[in-house]
Amino acid sequence: MGSSIGYLIKTGFKNVYANRLMSFASIGVLAACLMLIGGAIMLSINVESIVGAIEDQNEVVVFLEDDLEEEQIKTIRDQIMSIDDIASCEFVSKQEGWKKEKEKWGPVVDMIDPENPPIQDCFRVKMEEMDEMKLQRAKDHIEQIEGVDKDGVKAPQDEASIFTDLKKAISSVGFIVVVILVIVSIVIIANTIKITIYSRRKEINIMKLVGATNTFIKMPFIIEGILIGILSAILAFFLLWGGYTYACKILIENPSNWLSEAVSHIVPFQNVAVMLIGGFTGAGAFLGVIGSSLFIRKHLNV
Repeated sequence: MGSSIGYLIKTGFKNVYANRLMSFASIGVLAACLMLIGGAIMLSINVESIVGAIEDQNEVVVFLEDDLEEEQIKTIRDQIMSIDDIASCEFVSKQEGWKKEKEKWGPVVDMIDPENPPIQDCFRVKMEEMDEMKLQRAKDHIEQIEGVDKDGVKAPQDEASIFTDLKKAISSVGFIVVVILVIVSIVIIANTIKITIYSRRKEINIMKLVGATNTFIKMPFIIEGILIGILSAILAFFLLWGGYTYACKILIENPSNWLSEAVSHIVPFQNVAVMLIGGFTGAGAFLGVIGSSLFIRKHLNV
């Protein structure tokens, strides 16, 4: 048993070396496909990080009616926090709010009494995620709470609509790209195996004549596909790491005004390295098995 397994693995390595030009081409193209898949994943992760940071800066402002008691304000806060998808609710008195406004306007507003400024007490409410439907639902609930200014619930609905559309677009495009690249990768490996089978057709016939089982004949080709997939995965991982690190370095060293905020939320490659190398290796081996199995069944008459 052990010697048979050793022979099959040895034959798989031998096949890769014997067809090294085609294997090299397959590894290169498959590595490129895996790099593109990895690039799409990294882009998606970074966009999610940047969008999440922007979401954190957007909040629903809930203005309150005048002359509410402290207990009434506490009750309003509890009711807001009981609404689904609310992450936090911070009370800002009109005196605190006026201090921030005064920083913007400067001495021009010094004449206004800071104890009775022309603004209202409010709650600054953050959602768990900036989803358009969830935001509208929360806004509708908040407007029904007694003590809330009915015309004083200000929600960033336009921004929420943009974020919702952006997330859907990223998910859809990413899925389509991954599916296309997976199909291309399977075809590449399958064609490599097809050439190997054709070049070894006499040897296969001899093995059949001496009683070799179908599984015994097929296994070296499957192992060859797995090896091509794993070697491609390792190559793609290190190339993606180098390219991503270099791109991040360029962005950090040459920040533009509109990119400065986004750059600060770029995800370090080390944070996802283990996930990527595991995913690349698993995907490479899986694609190798699928690609080799397809053409073995079709072109190997066993």
